[in-house]
Amino acid sequence: MNFTAAYRIFTALFMLIVTIGLGMKLNDFTSVIYVFVPLLLMLGISFMPFFKQRKLRLILFSAPIVILYGFILYGFGFYPWLTNYQEVAVSSSTSTLDFIIIPVWATLYGAGFVVLHEIALGVARAFNWGR
Repeated sequence: MNFTAAYRIFTALFMLIVTIGLGMKLNDFTSVIYVFVPLLLMLGISFMPFFKQRKLRLILFSAPIVILYGFILYGFGFYPWLTNYQEVAVSSSTSTLDFIIIPVWATLYGAGFVVLHEIALGVARAFNWGR
């Protein structure tokens, strides 16, 4: 099995774990988008030739998303904010979007890591480092 196939299987299983972990208790369509779009992007980029050329691009893009869902949402128990964020936002001093927007930031961080990696590769090639 090659790396891309293993990555796709891991992403699909990870989506299943997130779905079971949240219990599909997301109240409205907006929260479903915020939770599942980053995971679908993780799966979708594995079909793009740009990301398939280098394994590190896939890893750099998906690492913040996996860390977010694995450690922050499940490890520290922030998933109740995703399942009933409207009630939590009313009773809390935090904004409604504080916890919902976290997956979007994780996706942006992943894309930023890929951009920084490509810049570093260009600089390394320009100065012939690593040869």
